[in-house]
Amino acid sequence: MRFTQSPEDQEAAAITRLVDDPAANPDQPELRRQVAAQRSVANQLKTGGPAPPDRLINSVEAKVRETYGPGAKRSRRPWLPAVALAGVAAVCAVIVIVIAVGVGGSSGPSIPAAAKLAFAPSTGPAPAAKSAKLLDVSYGGVTYPNYQKFSVPPSGVRTDTIGGRPALTVFYRLPNGTPLSYTVFAGKPVPLPSNAKSVVFDGVPLKVFRTPSGLSVVTLVRHGRTCVLAAKTPPNVVLGLAAAPVLAQATA
Repeated sequence: MRFTQSPEDQEAAAITRLVDDPAANPDQPELRRQVAAQRSVANQLKTGGPAPPDRLINSVEAKVRETYGPGAKRSRRPWLPAVALAGVAAVCAVIVIVIAVGVGGSSGPSIPAAAKLAFAPSTGPAPAAKSAKLLDVSYGGVTYPNYQKFSVPPSGVRTDTIGGRPALTVFYRLPNGTPLSYTVFAGKPVPLPSNAKSVVFDGVPLKVFRTPSGLSVVTLVRHGRTCVLAAKTPPNVVLGLAAAPVLAQATA
């Protein structure tokens, strides 16, 4: 079965080329908006990641009040430093930067490291739908799928640098509430882990493996980019979701 680029994926690839050209300034307003959005992601990665989400700031503030506020227990070790609430945002920013740039270490981009993002928090809002099959977000020429017909809505996004390689993740929520991560790496395909097995799901060639933490991980290369889907659910669920956009593209 031969899969050809859909008009939407051709558009995404063209947008990526414009993003890489700093002098490019498209005439069409919608094209300008999408190029600006992707440039924003690239700039966030260069400066250490996105701003800390409000829920992280609120969580740290609550812990600080619990530990050091008026009603705190005084049996705490006296040498523990008190963190001023005014500095909480800075502490959160450091936490987010460590999450954003620390995944995968310095040994190079890693598919298992990308899979661990299934347990990570999102740092941006859920993207809107572009059509019944696609979301209004793309990265490296790959447009993220819309799983609406499977009752698997998007729930957020985050940017990371994994082993020195930029990556963008869109999170989805399975019908039982389990998070699913869909990560796309920038650049050339990432080497497969040794335990990845080749399968053909509804005619679509995929690679699948399980992690000790219970994640089902499926990876494939779309338009030259490594895509990694991961969720703590049976493998067939992730295989089906990985194959769906490829099959939709083939029948378009």
